[in-house]
Amino acid sequence: MTRRAAPSRRALLPATAALTAAGLLLSGCSSLGAGATGEPTSGGATGAVVEGTPADLERYYTQTVVWEDCAFEVPTNGAQDDLQCADVEVPLDYADPAGETTTVVMSRLPARGDARGSLLLNPGGPGASGVDAMLYAQYTVSGDVREAYDVVGFDPRGVSRSEGIECLSDAELDAWRAEPMADPGSRPAAEIREEYERLGAACVQDSGELVAEMDTVSAARDMDVLRAVLGDERTTYLGFSYGTYLGAVYAELFPDRTGRFVLDGGVDPGLSDMEATTDQAEGFEANLRHWVQQCQFENPDCVVADVSVDEAMNRIQELIASVEEGTVTAADGRRVTATNVVEGILGPLYATTTYESLNESLGAAFEGDFSALLAQSDLTHGRDAEGRYTSNTTVAFTAVNCLDRPGGTVTEEQMARHQEELERVAPTFGPYLGYGDAACQGWPAEPAGLDEPLDAEGAGPLLVVGTTHDPATPYAWSEALVAQLDDARLLTYDSYGHTAYTSGNRCVQEAVDSYLLEGELPPPGTTCS
Repeated sequence: MTRRAAPSRRALLPATAALTAAGLLLSGCSSLGAGATGEPTSGGATGAVVEGTPADLERYYTQTVVWEDCAFEVPTNGAQDDLQCADVEVPLDYADPAGETTTVVMSRLPARGDARGSLLLNPGGPGASGVDAMLYAQYTVSGDVREAYDVVGFDPRGVSRSEGIECLSDAELDAWRAEPMADPGSRPAAEIREEYERLGAACVQDSGELVAEMDTVSAARDMDVLRAVLGDERTTYLGFSYGTYLGAVYAELFPDRTGRFVLDGGVDPGLSDMEATTDQAEGFEANLRHWVQQCQFENPDCVVADVSVDEAMNRIQELIASVEEGTVTAADGRRVTATNVVEGILGPLYATTTYESLNESLGAAFEGDFSALLAQSDLTHGRDAEGRYTSNTTVAFTAVNCLDRPGGTVTEEQMARHQEELERVAPTFGPYLGYGDAACQGWPAEPAGLDEPLDAEGAGPLLVVGTTHDPATPYAWSEALVAQLDDARLLTYDSYGHTAYTSGNRCVQEAVDSYLLEGELPPPGTTCS
């Protein structure tokens, strides 16, 4: 899910990078050309204060971090045996550096060769854990990048291990997700607003002022503290999906400290909530239709093989509608809602490598067993098989979105018209993706996002990677991001799925690696397929 998707649980789309075991191999593209950026530099010691750092922030920039074994279980597969973790102290409110503080947790895989500096990583969200992403680093960055950089993931403030905000117990979150409120268009906006007022109040009661300080601008300022304590004069960065917005905000705030930035699956900072939600709804509708076509063409056991594509889409819509009354239960006894089913379908559409799992899940659901679709919905929210929520991604997603882009003065009439548009352009998913503005109108914290246009003047060149049929961050968003940035180059991946660098496409990998390792941008107009 991206920064501006509706924050209702009915619209929670997993926006983390696709971490698949497909490997980094496959087809090619046109040759790479020159366009060098500055060489990454490492100060060789922690606590690098650079010119322009306010004096009242120096104590944060000059702190020494202690790298230790991570306080969580690391898989013993050999790939992450050297994973280390560290805590970094940052101001809770950058307007009051002498006031309360909060903690940002980093995890690091040291370079296998001579480190040329650190590569900061954000897998998306908002609300996704960069610390956890390091557990799958062999699928996130290439071996050459692992050789050259200390790869550093971090949980943004308020997310997961970085003093993640707490709002509901596991049982309460189960109950909240199980409320059979399928169609936000059938509910008054005031009801949705009140629902999020209650949720926000619970967050504030359990987590205090941090709930109001999780905006992307603050997270970007934290990134500059991380740069300093890692000993780098400039930040080198790989951001996926929402991570492209976080990276662009950093480049806007600190252009002279911006090194090589890869923004994969660009977010368009100029879109309203409604525009972004419409684009996503259309994208996922198109990718579901693609799934039907691929299933019918390639899979002899396709569950919709006996009907036309349009009839298959209608059958899936009827399946979702069949649980709207809230009377369907899964094998574990939990109530299944239309929201669960929608999320269970959306998840596998993020990558073609998971298309087969959607066929299996839908096949079971057509026979009355919704457990697999509910399990996919659980994955979206960080719920494990034992019923524990292992991350706070659901509430963190809402907190960041509502701080960055609140509902503001959007009226109920405008939301109702938007709901009609969603159902027109996306008959399958549109009914369940609206009224996000009402949710943010009920959030207890004031907005803190950037008001002015974002162009990152003086930073760059940056590399933006866009996938032509990306449902979560549509290709037009990457084009728009390049157009808005002062100095950026677009690399196109002509394919389906969310983000490109982890897709297994050799052309994309080589283009991104050449930029990160040599500073060479792909020639204008480069397309990989």
